[in-house]
Amino acid sequence: MNSRLAPIEPIQLGDRTTELLRAAIIGGDLPPGSILRDRELAEDLGVSRTPVREALHRLEGVGLVVSRGRSGWAVSDFTEQDVRELFQLRQLMEPAGIEALAAAPDEAVEHLAHFFHDYPQAVPQERYADYFAEDNAFHKSIVACSPNRRLNDMYSVIESHIDRGRHFLITAAAGRADETLDEHRAIASAIASRDFERARVELLAHLRTGEQLMIEQIRARRDAEADAPNAVRRDN
Repeated sequence: MNSRLAPIEPIQLGDRTTELLRAAIIGGDLPPGSILRDRELAEDLGVSRTPVREALHRLEGVGLVVSRGRSGWAVSDFTEQDVRELFQLRQLMEPAGIEALAAAPDEAVEHLAHFFHDYPQAVPQERYADYFAEDNAFHKSIVACSPNRRLNDMYSVIESHIDRGRHFLITAAAGRADETLDEHRAIASAIASRDFERARVELLAHLRTGEQLMIEQIRARRDAEADAPNAVRRDN
């Protein structure tokens, strides 16, 4: 046998399909309530229905889609109550990571202190995707400072919903990316100074602001959708 031949790695279509659908839901390309039919998705993605079904079951497991029986699946709602519950969990979990920093090695402190250093004061729109990833990594790194493995596991479960809210808010609220950059830098600066109490205060303020603004955006969207039929009637 020719020794130069290497085994061909199998393509994990289920993983790839899951990630594509997850990104579409988080980014808003598939908004809440969107009907998801495995046959149509398979045609759009150029794959069989098997990896699509596998992906939908995985996404159902983390709460991004819900089963509609024979009708297929739908993208789960993202309501005011969802936001309140999500931020309640974050306000419990993330400060635990800050509290653990007092006993953490210097490397962990330095790692968090150097986040967001290479961003200009105003985040360019073309760097939003990069900024979203940095935002996500920053908060995950804070939680990871806690030695509580179950806490980290639970945070991983809600991570997709956090990312969904992050995209929803920053793409809907003008200037929010720049505001969050200032808030993140305030947290990182306090950590760099090893003022962990101030870091906890800054973190909680950041989370409360995000929660309130997200709720306002959801209410505004709900009001706009309620007014749309009335506008059609007035035009007629």
